[in-house]
Amino acid sequence: MNTYNLQESKKMSQFAKPTGFSGKMLAKGMARGHKDFYKNTARVINPTPDDIYLEIGYGSGIFIKKYMSHVSKIDGIDYSEDMVTLATDINKNLVASGKAEFKQGNATLLPYADNEFTIVAMIEVFFFIAETEKTLKEIYRVLKPGGRIVIEMAYNKDDGVDHTRHVKKMNLHLYSGEEMKNLLKHAGFSEIVIEYYKAFWMPIKGYLVPKGMIIKGIKK
Repeated sequence: MNTYNLQESKKMSQFAKPTGFSGKMLAKGMARGHKDFYKNTARVINPTPDDIYLEIGYGSGIFIKKYMSHVSKIDGIDYSEDMVTLATDINKNLVASGKAEFKQGNATLLPYADNEFTIVAMIEVFFFIAETEKTLKEIYRVLKPGGRIVIEMAYNKDDGVDHTRHVKKMNLHLYSGEEMKNLLKHAGFSEIVIEYYKAFWMPIKGYLVPKGMIIKGIKK
């Protein structure tokens, strides 16, 4: 929901980079509205206690608290310094134990070693990214062989919905499943699978998500 290198414009939207008190309230509200998105993404990730997890654009950190607290190690990077504070507070027990760490940074220059993670996830984030090729190559670099990338996007070109208003309001770049397969393949991923899900999103007023998209790939 809140990332990185995309909208480096002066008027970066609160959706891309939640900032200040209103940004924190937005992040919490969006997390509540994203309940179905989170549930479907967690199902595809299928995390285990041995997993080492990185989330790019963790926002409030609520997904991590609910679905990832049992994994071996958790790292997160977000473009918004305010999200670092919020996610650290929401996951204070994980942080205090040394299991989780949240940083501010850029998805095109991940501050992690090669072959470090078994999972890298992006939830409601990828359509904010400008330098997609660099970002995917960085994710490939930090994943261990056999590690998986999971990208979720409720809005996409395959859902049959006119997103003109959302694209303009939030500066989104939408993708089809075929486009995402090509991007991941070009970055070196294999066994790429696209799944779709139906959901009901209720940040303020209800909105039916007819065909949310989740992409999964493996680093060989």
